[in-house]
Amino acid sequence: MNTHFANKVVLVTGASRGIGRAVALAFAREGAQLVLAARSIDHLAQVENEVQELGAAALSVPTDVTDPDAVAALVDAAVARFGRIDVLVNNAGIGKVGAVESEAFADNVHQTLRASLFGTIDVTQRVLPIFRRQGAGVIVNMSSVMGRKAFARFGSYAIVMHSVSAFSDSLRQEVAGSGIGVSVIYPALTATDLLREADEAEMPPPFRHMTPLSADTVARAVVAAARRRTPRVVLPRRANMLLLGEAVSPRLGDLIATALSRRRITRLLRMSSGRTYHQTIQSR
Repeated sequence: MNTHFANKVVLVTGASRGIGRAVALAFAREGAQLVLAARSIDHLAQVENEVQELGAAALSVPTDVTDPDAVAALVDAAVARFGRIDVLVNNAGIGKVGAVESEAFADNVHQTLRASLFGTIDVTQRVLPIFRRQGAGVIVNMSSVMGRKAFARFGSYAIVMHSVSAFSDSLRQEVAGSGIGVSVIYPALTATDLLREADEAEMPPPFRHMTPLSADTVARAVVAAARRRTPRVVLPRRANMLLLGEAVSPRLGDLIATALSRRRITRLLRMSSGRTYHQTIQSR
């Protein structure tokens, strides 16, 4: 077992399922002590049990990150129990699918902003003074490939993921030299419940044939980024091709996104090598 995080205190939001659960378990295997936050009391208790079965101490605090009082109570509970926080993983958030012309689009943006951006900002602002006093700490923010390149029908989510990216880049420069690290994770489509309610035909075209990443793959990347203080991690690495194309020219980025909507292209790039997102979710 790597001992880098032995007895370190790791606070994970959105910890009750998906990537958050996988991140909590990954840090527990590294010997960390976990503070688990999410809205679902029952799922949170289950993850707490899983963490403890791995021999790690855990504190679960039911928390809605859109409620400032709940966020304050979360951070206070973490410090009261463990005396410090060493790593913050901002993972809580939601995602909505729909065209820009849909009546629900603006509301989708507002809802996603509250949970995925302002929740992240609030938790971070509560934890930063603790990191400042300690002279050390790591913040890992969960964005998405969509935080660098937007896809059709996922505009509301992309807007917010771009915002998380900008917030993280700004914060990283502001805390430079303070002992505080800031990392951003940009996973491609992942096998979580984020899009469970979306009809397959409504999915962004590039996602319809892709085989999703596993939550465990993303969790391992989070742990590695926190250990190395890597500023930016894109998963899978092949997705960097899309981001490079977008950086060179929006037209080139759009062409690559269009190409990824074709099954033969995603197969050639080994991004379609098994079940699709909906097949993966339905098989659970």
